[in-house]
Amino acid sequence: MGINNSLYNRSEFLEKVQELLNNYALSDWCIVSIDIERFKLFNNWYGQETGDQLLENISQYLLRIQQMKGYLAGHFGGDHFFMCIPDDDRLINLIYKTIRSYIALHSQNEGFLPVIGICSISDQHPDVATMCTNAQLAASEIKGNFNKRICYFTNEIMDQLEKEQQMLHDVKIGLENREFTFYLQPKCNSITGAIVSMEALSRWISPIRGFVSPGEFIPFLESKGMITALDTYVWDSVCQTLAYWKEEHLYVVPISINVSVTDLETINVPEFLQDLIHKYHLTPDMLLIEITETAFSENNILVRETIDQLHQYGFCILMDDFGSGYSSLNMLKDANIDILKLDMKFIEMNPDNRQKGIQIIDSIVNMAHRLKLPIIAEGVETSEQIEMLHSMNCIYMQGYFFYKPMPIADAEDLLTTVPHEKYEVMHKDTPTETTVSSAELLHETTVTHSIFKILAENSLVLARLNLNNGEYEILKRDYRLHGKGLELEHDFETYNQRILNEGLIHPEDKELYRTRITLDALRNIFFNGSKQLRYQFRRRLNTDYIVTVTEFLAGNKCDAQNPWIVVVIHETTS
Repeated sequence: MGINNSLYNRSEFLEKVQELLNNYALSDWCIVSIDIERFKLFNNWYGQETGDQLLENISQYLLRIQQMKGYLAGHFGGDHFFMCIPDDDRLINLIYKTIRSYIALHSQNEGFLPVIGICSISDQHPDVATMCTNAQLAASEIKGNFNKRICYFTNEIMDQLEKEQQMLHDVKIGLENREFTFYLQPKCNSITGAIVSMEALSRWISPIRGFVSPGEFIPFLESKGMITALDTYVWDSVCQTLAYWKEEHLYVVPISINVSVTDLETINVPEFLQDLIHKYHLTPDMLLIEITETAFSENNILVRETIDQLHQYGFCILMDDFGSGYSSLNMLKDANIDILKLDMKFIEMNPDNRQKGIQIIDSIVNMAHRLKLPIIAEGVETSEQIEMLHSMNCIYMQGYFFYKPMPIADAEDLLTTVPHEKYEVMHKDTPTETTVSSAELLHETTVTHSIFKILAENSLVLARLNLNNGEYEILKRDYRLHGKGLELEHDFETYNQRILNEGLIHPEDKELYRTRITLDALRNIFFNGSKQLRYQFRRRLNTDYIVTVTEFLAGNKCDAQNPWIVVVIHETTS
């Protein structure tokens, strides 16, 4: 085969592979599909230019293989690459590791990894386009599985595909026959027992399948881009229920509905909900909007614009699952939301991580109070969790400890026997402070102060340091900073030794860094009453050194019993 100076496009690749199959016996070859998992999010985080550079690096690498080995490589657009190569484990693993190394040049986040699907070429092979599709299907089987990144297409995958096709058919019929409904789960004042609102949760009771778990059909519909059909169906049903309660003079509490990023990208959600309110003669305060935190990371601009429009129509917005997403603090800084829902499920209250989990929850609750945001803890299941939340002045909760999701009729009965509060009461339970100065913040706990610091500044590094044992916990680290894997270092002295050994501090600043940034020096300063310390160092960023300020911040009391301080590194503005 002749030398080609660029990767083949889709039609050229299919044609070239077919020619190869016509001329040679390739029973020991395969079609390989290569994608970058979460590539859209990669572009959102690091910019389109960085994403394009990554694709160019991969293209040039595959082109070199094509030219040197005579294999075939194609680029079908976006992050979708295909190859026709010998079915050799060492070769395929080398391709995977090399592409992973290109990604690591731009990102140290383990969520962005290549995913490789393989369709072996047999003697009775299907057409080339089908083999490419089969390779992609194999890749789709392992997306989200960080322990397995390479997968071969099998008949079992095809069987699963046929099951999914049947599920799609059954869902379509189910929506037409009104097999879907919603259950209601109350949100409570955990002290008085009063109900402040309820959340609508989708349910499917199929005459053929029986009760289908939401954990089965919701992720399936999300993956197939059909979740909006279900969501709009449920939203309409919720409004019908609220209208019925109102007309029949039943007890009415607001019902919250869930809105996904797919919904926002598919329809104009504010206009749709506004139309429902008018259709059923409701008021906006009767319908609450829950948007998951991860939606902000997937399409932050769209989410913020949607929230602004929903506010114009009078709707109240809750950020759902706060604390479980990719970048909670940055999301909160940019989001004009009204209420936080704290996700308790991502913190297991076991002996190994109990104290750290409590500190995280305490930090979030304190932050919400300071920002005058009402907060609801969801997923509450134990009396231990309730006691802990009460100690933090978090009294509004939702979870199995109080009520499981229940049919609408049961919820109506419950509302006739259990007291309920106006939703606005929630706003009165947060502390009454109005403004907090930087000086006042320095007297807060270190963890709470760190949250305000990252919200206030565009920091390069945010971390917590235990002055007793040198435990170092990096909460945020700018991907542009040199030092691969430094965010995984949890020993302060080891971390600093790597900083110096790898030339991440300017040579002229090394001696100052070596003598001042030590546990002994910091203990001597903070255990003797100091609250703040600042140093200026030139640090390696991209291809050059930049001037940075390193700040160490202590809370109310810093001593051997309260040894945690906050470390913040940011670019100097001078």
